Parts: sequence; C-alpha cells; structure tokens
Amino acid sequence: MTSTPGSGWPAGPPPQGPGPNQPWGVPPWPPNSTPPNSVPPAAGYPPPDAHRYPAQPPHGYPPSGYPANADPQPGGQTPPGFDPRRALGEQPPAHVSIGEFAPPSNRTPLLITIAALVTLVLVIAGGLYVRSLPVAQPSASASPTPAATSAGPGHPFNTPDDRQKGRWEILSSNWIDEGLIVELRIYSDDGSISFSFMAFSNASAQVVSPASSPREPDIRTGTASPARPSTGYVFFPMSRGDATIILANGAGRQMSALAVKG
Repeated sequence: MTSTPGSGWPAGPPPQGPGPNQPWGVPPWPPNSTPPNSVPPAAGYPPPDAHRYPAQPPHGYPPSGYPANADPQPGGQTPPGFDPRRALGEQPPAHVSIGEFAPPSNRTPLLITIAALVTLVLVIAGGLYVRSLPVAQPSASASPTPAATSAGPGHPFNTPDDRQKGRWEILSSNWIDEGLIVELRIYSDDGSISFSFMAFSNASAQVVSPASSPREPDIRTGTASPARPSTGYVFFPMSRGDATIILANGAGRQMSALAVKG
C-alpha cells in the first residue's frame, strides 16, 4: 500500500512490521550484503542496488591500491622518495657539537712538566751520588790555630785607625738625684791610648757629656798604657733609666760602648 494524498495516510514511508523502524531510504541491512529472504543475483549481473551502495573499505584502512600509511595522491600514485616514517617538511640541520670548534690541544705545558720532572730526578740522583762519596779526613799534622784572645779582663776595643787595641770595663754604677756615677777601668794592649766618654739615655737617645765627678779620681779624659791602666769615676748628669756609656778616643771618635741598667 502506498501513501496517496487524501487517502488518510500521512506522507512518508509505509508502515513497517515489528522491529525498529529504519530511516526512509536506508536499507535495514549492511551495505554490500544480501537482504534477508532475497534471491541471489544471477551470474554475471551485479547485485541489486550496487550502484546505490558502493563497497566501502573498513574504517581506518586505505583504499585498494594505496600502500599502508601513505597519503593518497591524485591518480592513485605514491610520490617518489616518500618515506612514511619521516616527518613532513624541511628536515632539521644536523647536530653540531661545540667540541668541533675547539682549538687543538697545546702540548707545551705537558712537555714542560715532563722536563721539570726529569730535571728533578737528575738533581736528586746527583745529590745521592755526592753523598755516597767518601769524605776527606783532615791531615793529622794539621792543628787548629787558636784564636787571639784578650790579654786581660774587660771588653776589647780598637782605635779608629785600627793601629792600637785595648780593653775596658765598668767596675760599678750608682744613680743619684743629679745623675749617674760609673767607675771605669781602661787597658791598653800596645802603646798609649787617649780616651774620652759620652752617654745617652736609651729612652731619648740624647747624647750627654760628662761633668765634674763628685768622686775622685775623675777620669773624664785621660791616657792608658800597657804598663799603667787608667781607673777612676765619670759622672753623667741625666735622668735615671737604662743608658749606654760610649768610649771614644781623645778626638771624640767612638771606639766601643757598654750598657748600664737604670
């Protein structure tokens, strides 16, 4: 029965039997399959509705004639040199390591180090060889010459021209309110030696000349000879403290010095 205007049936597909209704124009069976309760086509004839429902490949597969993973090209051809495993587009440049631009290694420090080690080994070997040599023993006939010693007590001194020498010593020292009194003795080892004295405080380094001594004999100046040493007192008007007594010749040129505690 067909739907005819005015027949009481609505326009559209005829009613269907039991089961889900299919959209109008869509067969209730899969494409390229034989409808149920249909007669197979005769040999040499296409199946019914072949022009209406062409065969479709399964979803996810390329059409027949195309290689797997290849994009179809016009005319069903694969472009020459195409590799489906490579990314499309311009290839990135080859990886370059910074080490390729490094200058060639300099072997000069290594050679210098090796030369220094060789030199050190030679020096050590030479030292061991020298130490292994026998040490020459001094001759039995040779005897050490005794050093010249002073002929008597006191501190030795020489005259400024080194022609004469002698000895001198501080026998005693005494601080009073006015200054320092020292008892001195001067010896001459050869010939007569004229002498004089000066002093200075170690705190100020100010030179002080002797004054008249409250004790006798006063030997601010004098002469000493091998036969007759000179002994007496010298007074220095200075503040109490560590001081230095200077022995000079008659012209005031220094010959020796001795310290005195304050």
